[in-house]
Amino acid sequence: MFFLSEPDFRVSDADRDAAVDFLNRHYAAGRLTEEELSARIDAAYRARFDSQLEALTDDLPELAPATIERERRPLGGALAVGAVAAGGIALATVVPPEAWALLLGLALPLLMMLLFTVAPLALPLLAFAWLARGLGGGMQPRPLPRGRPRA
Repeated sequence: MFFLSEPDFRVSDADRDAAVDFLNRHYAAGRLTEEELSARIDAAYRARFDSQLEALTDDLPELAPATIERERRPLGGALAVGAVAAGGIALATVVPPEAWALLLGLALPLLMMLLFTVAPLALPLLAFAWLARGLGGGMQPRPLPRGRPRA
């Protein structure tokens, strides 16, 4: 009976970059000298197969995953929602019931008409902006789960 060895796949540029990042993190931790780092980075960029990248990182231990810090956002949005809610409550206590009948009888249908005339124009623009934001930026490479870079 024979055993099949794991195939040696070709590596991508992303695999090479992940290996270089892995090596840089070990250099920052003091496990590699500057000469070792330089030689391994050169070899990583010349690597064509998975086994060549594994040979560069086999003697290095796993690293804890890098923590991703969420950027702190100002409280402007929460304050705006709170202000609108407080204003709505204040308005509801001040406006007499007859005015609410007028508001619901006239203003609400006008608001619905405005919504149905603007929405066909606004929704495609919002969808385009959402796609542009998703494709445009903010994409961070995920940290390697193990000590060896793999595809």
